[in-house]
Amino acid sequence: MEARQGKERSVKQRQVLIFFVLLGIAQAGSEPRHYSVAEEMESGSFVANLLKDLGLEVDELAARAARVISKGKKMRLDLDRQTGDLLLNEKLDREELCGRSEPCVLPFQVLLENPLQFFQAELQVRDINDHPPVFLDKEIILKIPESITPGTSFLIECAQDLDVGSNSLRSYTVSPNFHFHLKLQESPDGVILPQLVLDKALDREERPEVLLTLTALDGGTPPRSGTALVRVEVLDINDNAPEFAKLLYEVQVPENSPIGSQVAIVSATDLDIGAYGEISYVFSQASEDIRKTFQINAKSGELLLTQKLNFESIQTYTLNVQATDGGGLSGSCVVFVQVMDLNDNPPELTMSTCVNEIPENLPETIVAVFSVSDLDSGDNGRMVCSIQDDLPFFLKPSVENFYTLVTNKALDREMKSEYNITITVTDMGTPRLQTQHNITVLVSDVNDNAPAFTQTSYTLFIRENNSPALHMGSVSATDTDAGANAQVTYSLLPPQDPSLPLDSLVSINADNGHLFALRALDFEALQAFEFLVGATDRGSPALSSQALVRVQVLDANDNAPFVLYPLQNGSAPCTELVPRAAEPGYLVSKVVAVDGDSGQNAWLSYQLLKATEPGLFGVWAHNGEVRTARLLSERDAAKHRLLLLVKDNGEPPLSASVTLHVLLVDGFSQPYLPLPEAAADAAQTDPLTVYLVIALASVSSLFLFSVLAFIAVRLCRRSRAGLVGGCSVPEAHFPGHLVDVSGTGTLSQSYQYEVCLTGGSGTSEFKFLRPIVPSFLTEVEERVSEAKPSFRDSFEFTSKSEPWKGFSSRLSSKVEKQKTLHFPALLEAQLGNISWKNMEENEMEAGKERFLRQRQVLFLFVFLGGSLAGSESRRYSVAEEKARGVLIANLAKDLGLSIGELAARGPRVVSKGNKQHFQLNHQTGDLLLDEKLDREELCGPTEPCILHFQILLQNPLQVITNELQVIDVNDHSPVFFGNEMQLKILESTPPGTIIPLGNAEDLDVGRNSLQNYTISPDSHFHVLTNSRRDGRKYPELVLDKALDREEQPQFSLTLTALDGGSPPMSGTIQVHILVLDINDNAPEFTQSLYEVEVLENSPINSVIVTVSASDLDTGNFGTVSYAFFHTSEEILKTFQLNPVTGDIQLVKHLNFEAIKSYEVDIEAKDGGGLSGKSTVIVQVVDVNDNPPELTLSSITSPIPENSPETVVAIFSVSDLDSGDNGRMICSIKNNLPFVLKPTVENFYTLMSEGALDRERQAEYNITITVTDLGTPRLQTQHNITVLVSDVNDNAPAFTQTSYTLFIRENNSPALHMGSVSATDTDAGANAQVTYSLLPPQDPSLPLDSLVSINADNGHLFALRALDFEALQAFEFLVGATDRGSPALSSQALVRVQVLDANDNAPFVLYPLQNGSAPCTELVPRAAEPGYLVSKVVAVDGDSGQNAWLSYQLLKATEPGLFGVWAHNGEVRTARLLSERDAAKHRLLLLVKDNGEPPLSASVTLHVLLVDGFSQPYLPLPEAAADAAQTDPLTVYLVIALASVSSLFLFSVLAFIAVRLCRRSRAGLVGGCSVPEAHFPGHLVDVSSTGTLSQSYQYEVCLMGGSGTSEFKFLRPILPNGLVQDTEQVVQNSSCRNSLDR
Repeated sequence: MEARQGKERSVKQRQVLIFFVLLGIAQAGSEPRHYSVAEEMESGSFVANLLKDLGLEVDELAARAARVISKGKKMRLDLDRQTGDLLLNEKLDREELCGRSEPCVLPFQVLLENPLQFFQAELQVRDINDHPPVFLDKEIILKIPESITPGTSFLIECAQDLDVGSNSLRSYTVSPNFHFHLKLQESPDGVILPQLVLDKALDREERPEVLLTLTALDGGTPPRSGTALVRVEVLDINDNAPEFAKLLYEVQVPENSPIGSQVAIVSATDLDIGAYGEISYVFSQASEDIRKTFQINAKSGELLLTQKLNFESIQTYTLNVQATDGGGLSGSCVVFVQVMDLNDNPPELTMSTCVNEIPENLPETIVAVFSVSDLDSGDNGRMVCSIQDDLPFFLKPSVENFYTLVTNKALDREMKSEYNITITVTDMGTPRLQTQHNITVLVSDVNDNAPAFTQTSYTLFIRENNSPALHMGSVSATDTDAGANAQVTYSLLPPQDPSLPLDSLVSINADNGHLFALRALDFEALQAFEFLVGATDRGSPALSSQALVRVQVLDANDNAPFVLYPLQNGSAPCTELVPRAAEPGYLVSKVVAVDGDSGQNAWLSYQLLKATEPGLFGVWAHNGEVRTARLLSERDAAKHRLLLLVKDNGEPPLSASVTLHVLLVDGFSQPYLPLPEAAADAAQTDPLTVYLVIALASVSSLFLFSVLAFIAVRLCRRSRAGLVGGCSVPEAHFPGHLVDVSGTGTLSQSYQYEVCLTGGSGTSEFKFLRPIVPSFLTEVEERVSEAKPSFRDSFEFTSKSEPWKGFSSRLSSKVEKQKTLHFPALLEAQLGNISWKNMEENEMEAGKERFLRQRQVLFLFVFLGGSLAGSESRRYSVAEEKARGVLIANLAKDLGLSIGELAARGPRVVSKGNKQHFQLNHQTGDLLLDEKLDREELCGPTEPCILHFQILLQNPLQVITNELQVIDVNDHSPVFFGNEMQLKILESTPPGTIIPLGNAEDLDVGRNSLQNYTISPDSHFHVLTNSRRDGRKYPELVLDKALDREEQPQFSLTLTALDGGSPPMSGTIQVHILVLDINDNAPEFTQSLYEVEVLENSPINSVIVTVSASDLDTGNFGTVSYAFFHTSEEILKTFQLNPVTGDIQLVKHLNFEAIKSYEVDIEAKDGGGLSGKSTVIVQVVDVNDNPPELTLSSITSPIPENSPETVVAIFSVSDLDSGDNGRMICSIKNNLPFVLKPTVENFYTLMSEGALDRERQAEYNITITVTDLGTPRLQTQHNITVLVSDVNDNAPAFTQTSYTLFIRENNSPALHMGSVSATDTDAGANAQVTYSLLPPQDPSLPLDSLVSINADNGHLFALRALDFEALQAFEFLVGATDRGSPALSSQALVRVQVLDANDNAPFVLYPLQNGSAPCTELVPRAAEPGYLVSKVVAVDGDSGQNAWLSYQLLKATEPGLFGVWAHNGEVRTARLLSERDAAKHRLLLLVKDNGEPPLSASVTLHVLLVDGFSQPYLPLPEAAADAAQTDPLTVYLVIALASVSSLFLFSVLAFIAVRLCRRSRAGLVGGCSVPEAHFPGHLVDVSSTGTLSQSYQYEVCLMGGSGTSEFKFLRPILPNGLVQDTEQVVQNSSCRNSLDR
């Protein structure tokens, strides 16, 4: 009802609002009202009262919510609704609002509501004089040449005034002065422009600048003014030439001055300023040598060196320096440079002859002949020559700086084969300079050294079974000689042992000494061998040496183990007897095996591969002992077959198998024979007797084993004590097939066994013989090697750590024999070497003697030549450019020698620098030219040109010094540098001025050099020829007539240079003269006025117009630059002028709405300061570049839903453009429930079309688009967000109609069970949901004590612990209510499922466990396996897998007899029952459920075993017990067992006491002697690598007899009495089938 009433009220309000809107539209046709106010009025100032203008009362104005709306969002006006006064909201600045526009009008609207009504109004802002005139620059600079004539006008910058009308700028004044007055000119747009007019000519020398004060006045009352300083700079003209401070500069420069050093500084001054006063320095009339040697800084006049000076080449330089100003005027001076001589030339060494290779062992020898020279003079030219002190050479001076380099002793090439001799020549100048010359002297070789091996002996290792041609190793020998004398060849020498087939074993590579095995080696056949290798060089005579090579053959695993015992020869198998009473560990037998290899390849291990009954026997891995692994029983078979594996430790391992037969017997007194059946029956009827017999046999066996073990231990100790005490062992014979001379086998010592098994009367006899202890290995090895040379074929083993230990003695004997055998051959080789050396020494001594004689003769000639070298040098002359082969002189005639004598003395011509300008004809003695001579190339400008050379005569040595003068010919014409010479002369230069010209160069000297200059005839110029101090000629140009650039801008003349030759030669150059202009023309624009139209959207940097001006002058005076003139700040911000091209570019976007046109003044100025002016008028063309603007006046948000049409917003639109660009269209999207309605003058209202539903859409984003009609069309969009307010018209809704919750029983109170959730599409309080529990449908359900709910979030909680067994599920209703008015609600069903937990243990139903008499189950002894004894029955109160039960047997009287099935509880027998099983059994069973964690219960079950259900288990009668006690056999057996045990204990104690006594006596004696004994040859094992600690020999005899058993403990075979005991054993005829191991 309330919602419906609200909708009706909204409809009525909408109708009233529409009525007032239409009424306001009807009254909106009146003209706008006008108001005015002066600018800068304070905020709150009164403008007008709107009550009268609007025709309203005060109350009505407030009721209609009157307000003022201005363009944009800036509120400059405020309406007082209480009084109706229109007030200023802020200060108004007319210049900021309207700029220079007049009048300044601000439109605004008055908006009235209820009903809606608009009133248009305008406010005019009046100007006041609040801005003075302002110059943009506080200082204005004018540059005026002093040559400007009076009456000339100069535009100056104008001032700016932001005020308008009468308050704007009106006039200018200037401060009084004698040179200028002010002239005012008005532009077409009304702007007043000031101009300065020159009244009196300017003189820069009188007054370089004029300062004026320019004042600008406006028309306000009182008037305001602004000032600027005008600085007039008087520009100079070029009327002064540069003048040097000195006309002549004289400097002295050391010739070692570095490049870049300063020579002098020339300085010139010019009275002019600016470019005319800037002076640049250049060389004038400079030769090529001067330009290459010196450089002048054009700015500073600093004279620098560009290359090194050389006093010996040029002593003085004359430099002409010209100074030119910027206007072309110049002056000149002369710089005279004198070069100071210094010691800057190092000595020079000229090698005449040099011997690079000298044989060793020769006496003094001449190595080189050379001369030294120095270009310097005096002390600088005197020289000292030396070499290093540590060299076997010395220098001998000769005539006129000639030296000879001689050896001072015989050289040894092996000591040093090369000498680097440095000849140092040092002059005596300051500083001292030196020159070094390196000579490399090689010493040639003589074969005086034999090859030497790197080692005296080589040891090589090679593994047996190698592949043929295997590289074994290398030998290396070096020879200190060189060449063929050092080339070594290797060879095998004949072996010392003639039986060694060395040629079939080893070969050697003769070139590199590599050794190769020719065939596969066998370690067992040949373990080592040695031979000699020879090394011979290829000298003449050849020398040689030799070295010993030892080859060690390394063992490979190529021999499988060989079993010694038991024999595997295919005869009757070996059978071992084992008593059934044997204890675990009983020694059954011992497998003995050997391996032909050595080292770890011979380490043996034993393994049981297969047995008749596994687990009964075992074999020890390291000693091969076969022992019982457990007690024997009656069930074990009597015969057993054991298969054992013997494996070595090689890689890969090799193995052998052995079969061992074992026979189990009850005792050695009764061999294993079948007994009569009666005895078997009697034995079965008395089990106690059987047990006593077994016990007695066990004790006896244990006693026997202990005695044997004790004896073995004592024997081992005695043998070790004998070795330590120094016992000696006599010689004995070793059998060849069992010898092991090694320390690396698997057995620690050697053993010998003799086991005999004989049939007889049923008795068995064991004889424990003494062990065969080996003697010391060294003595045995020596005796065996001496007795049997073939002993090397026996098995020899070598330790890895000592590879030579096994055959050291044999090898040493072989080496001794080899030394004895080969000594004569070695001696012969030694004598041969000595003889060859003697021969070589004799030859060397003879060569030395010959060389000494030659050296003495050579020294004689050297001294003779030195004595003849004191004569004066001869001088010859020749003209340059003579052809090759021209005769200079005849040396035979000049030297006073005949042609034959001259040729015999081997003359040669030696020139400086090793360059041969001459050749000597030995047949005629004529000295000829070897090449054309160019005097200019050889001597340059030096005159006379002298070439020094020497005549070197040998045999005897003589040096003759000579000179050759080269005479100059006129072969070079004068040459100018460059093809053209350019001169620049001002047209104002006066006649008589001298202009320097570039000179020519002539390489000839004397009268052939340059003599005169001429120039082509011309009325303006002539040339003068002048001479420098050094006599060289240079030209100067003289101006005869004034120049006029307008009449003739340039001249071309020909300058000619003539030499004094006959005929004369000449050179020419073109002289190009440019006449420089003066500044007498101002720039002129092609147009005085430029008019251009520019679109306001033109891009930045676009060129709008190009201005152009020209100047008739040339050069800098004709260069025009452009600049703005009288420009405002706005123009400078908007436009940019290119000073070179005159392009005017935009630097800021134009705005037609702000400024419609610009007037720009352009000034063109040349380089001389003259200028011209032009005006550019820029008309801005309007384009549609302003998008529409939207001003929002009123907005209503939110709007209640379900309301009829409602006014949402009131806004206005505007566009700064005009015409079609200013007309606008307003729109919104079509899919919105809103509509736009236009009102007066671009005002619009936004209204809803119908009722809105908030739940469908609670918010509307309305985009109002305003588009103008221009080209291109521009638009503006404004977004309005309208919210729809909520009405409570929706009830809460649950996410599910029903909820199912699961909770495990025994939960904790207040446990969170789950949640329910409901949502309400309304908003605010209408959407806030409250949850509650509704009364249950089942009144018996205590819901309040079970569940609670959180009213805010719907969380459900269990109030107490639930029990699955009591309550498995329940359900209830939950309500959700909102907080609207009126409130709405809904409900949902909640089901709760209680989950079971494992909280009940299993309960046993059968058998009962109530503490009464236990339940006993009877089981017959004849029951089969799986017989059902009983069944356990149990239940569990839980459900599901918590109630799944499993059964388990925890404990039983006899484990393994009964079992229980896990899933049904059935107890059954697990195996057959026997008489031994107890009659009563107690079983403890466990019943466990499958819960987590599992719970369990236990049950006890009693089982009684009966023979049958007819005879229950009853105790036996007492008579049976008495009968058992009266059995006499049992008593006897007990007594016998006790007696044997006592006897065993007493024997052990007695034996221990006896042994202790003997040990004490043996310790007192301290030594023992062992007699000689004979070792049985067929059983000896000489080794220390076995697994047993000593050597033993056993003889075991088993004989049949009368049923009695006799044990004979024989003495062990010890080292004392070995021969006798061995003979007794051999003579024992009662042993057969004797087996030797």
